[in-house]
Amino acid sequence: MKKINFAMALHFHQPVDNFDHVFMEAYEKSYRPFIDVLEKYPHIRVTLHYSGSLLEWIEGNKPELLKRIADLVGKGQVEMMTGGFYEPILCVIPRRDCIGQISMLTEYIKNKFNTESKGMWLTERIWEPHLPSILHDSGVKYLIVDDTHFRYAGLSEDQLYGYYSTEDEGKVVYLFPSNERLRYSIPFREPHETIDYLRSVASEKGDNVLVYGDDGEKFGLWPETYNWVYNQRWLERFFDALTQESSWINVTTLGDVQRKVRARGRVYIPTASYREMMEWSLPTESGNLFEEVLNEVRQGEKESAYNPFLRGGFWRNFLEKYPESNHMHKKMLRVSNKVAELSGSNKDNFDSVYIGKGVANMGGGLPQNVYEAHLELWRGQVNCPYWHGIFGGLYLGHLRSAVYNHLIKAEKIADEASHHEKGWIEVETVDFDCDGNDEVVVTSEDISFVVDAHRGGMLTELDYRPASYNLLNTLSRRPEVYHKKIAADVNKQAGEPGGLHSIHDIVKSKEADLHLYLQYDSYRRGMLVDHVYGKDGTLEAVIQNRQEELGGFPWMPYTFSIKDNETGKKCIILEGEGLVNGTRLSIQKELKIEKGKSDMVFNYTVKNISGDAIDIWFGPELNFAMLDGNSDMCQYVIEGVSSDDSGQRSRGESKDIESFSIKNRLISTEIGLSFSKNCALWRYPVETISQSESGFEREYQSSVIVPHWNVVLSQGEEWGVSIKLKFSRI
Repeated sequence: MKKINFAMALHFHQPVDNFDHVFMEAYEKSYRPFIDVLEKYPHIRVTLHYSGSLLEWIEGNKPELLKRIADLVGKGQVEMMTGGFYEPILCVIPRRDCIGQISMLTEYIKNKFNTESKGMWLTERIWEPHLPSILHDSGVKYLIVDDTHFRYAGLSEDQLYGYYSTEDEGKVVYLFPSNERLRYSIPFREPHETIDYLRSVASEKGDNVLVYGDDGEKFGLWPETYNWVYNQRWLERFFDALTQESSWINVTTLGDVQRKVRARGRVYIPTASYREMMEWSLPTESGNLFEEVLNEVRQGEKESAYNPFLRGGFWRNFLEKYPESNHMHKKMLRVSNKVAELSGSNKDNFDSVYIGKGVANMGGGLPQNVYEAHLELWRGQVNCPYWHGIFGGLYLGHLRSAVYNHLIKAEKIADEASHHEKGWIEVETVDFDCDGNDEVVVTSEDISFVVDAHRGGMLTELDYRPASYNLLNTLSRRPEVYHKKIAADVNKQAGEPGGLHSIHDIVKSKEADLHLYLQYDSYRRGMLVDHVYGKDGTLEAVIQNRQEELGGFPWMPYTFSIKDNETGKKCIILEGEGLVNGTRLSIQKELKIEKGKSDMVFNYTVKNISGDAIDIWFGPELNFAMLDGNSDMCQYVIEGVSSDDSGQRSRGESKDIESFSIKNRLISTEIGLSFSKNCALWRYPVETISQSESGFEREYQSSVIVPHWNVVLSQGEEWGVSIKLKFSRI
């Protein structure tokens, strides 16, 4: 009789600081009911992975589920997999943090489930060739990647019914290929289709292995799956079918396969992730072209032959595609270096495994500040907000905010250890974003910010440290490959008999007329983005980014210098020049910060260097990422504007304004702005159109404030204004 080994590995995850109602819905629809069903089938063995952030939530809110899983582990029905505790992309965090995070989850699993984890779930199956040595040093013996990875290495279909060794620096780990066909049929197709496929791969020797490795949220949390998987009993019917065919289907775990079945040889995998991730990582223009190529191949019925040679980009492309993602990533690396200095983990002989185990044991054996700094740093390495595809990811402001919150907390701990005096300020010039140009990075007790001099001299980060909050955690509006689907009748879904649609195939909008919001920015959103408009400038044209920018200041490289003007004060001076209707116009801005204070002062000087007299509107744009665009937890307080009309999604113009403020009760902070010359004030929200697993949706990103003045300058004449930014706790 032909036989086959079948191993199921499920990965369950929620990102750090996701909304509690999301955790609860996932628990009720997926995490608990899956275990409910599994307990009824003691002969069905599975490999499970839970991210540390999810385990922490379960332990704090539903601890009985941990006990039930531990019981299944004790019976040998469940094998637990380790991984980076807070689900980081291992390829793009420092080696010391990789080893520390994996060791932390391995230790946690040992403590809670009384088992040693030798297998690992690789976040988003993102692979780079240097990983084996890191994983080996972390105690990992085997892991799952996609069968697509193996195809890119040149392996054929019949070579994918087993597992392989790979190495880096002679340090070996074993790779299992997760079968793409199974990922698209489980749980979306009827169980017999999977049984038929297993039968087609079974062999007389019985040593073939098929691996299904995918997100556990497919079992109940993905759209429409709860009714299908549980109410219509798909999972029970699937387990029934496996049980009935147990004479030839050996339902086993990855660890058992690795112990009992020989590896098929050695393989070297190129950089890769799952197929869709590689498509999403492409720049939009290339992504559109790649989609056209794929359609041509499919129409020519050559997809199966050509697929191994058709690849998108790879994960690190997200750092170029989205400057905001790159900024978060470089902030994380900067903070990681500070934490390493704090703990000594930057030394070659430092034991990162020891750190990871110590953090898992609530800091046991570690200095308190080292424990807390690593905990916050590692939480800030969660992968979800650093990229975007079918899931909201980077587009979700609350997930980005959580990353910054934890990174700022870790940075404060490290800074407190290196600065014993009060009222300190550090000013550095460093290529913060690794683009070949230096930025100015200013850090003090209460405020830190980054100035991108070569792109308009704007601030790209502004942390109010008492709240551990980045006020510039915003996102520009940019075209995405899927935007072209929105203008179509996206709510029509042709039904397909015998199963469900995968989220990769679902196309729908969560509200009508989203195409009206498809407006794109030509510059990065930041603070002190300098705009020069003609006299006919309108708010609506500015919102839609179709207002002519005179002089090109938002994209212009500014020169910069750093001065100590007075004792305890730092001053950054930026200057740019542009042509405005044939007239050379210069804009100089001084950014002042004083020791021991959380105030900032921006002094502007606009000068007609040479040319005819000009009549312009000048306005620096300020973005404030307030997290919530609707509720009264975040409100404008503007003269002449009623509180009912001042939500963060409101838009409008106020005249003759001397000052205004934003009250953000979510972070217990009030932000005040005052102007030395009264201004007209435009306000409007930045709203992006993104996709998530449940459809296309609007996402609030930030509230834009543009104070502007009518400036008339003759040749050689200059005009100035001072803006004061003040923070206070509420």
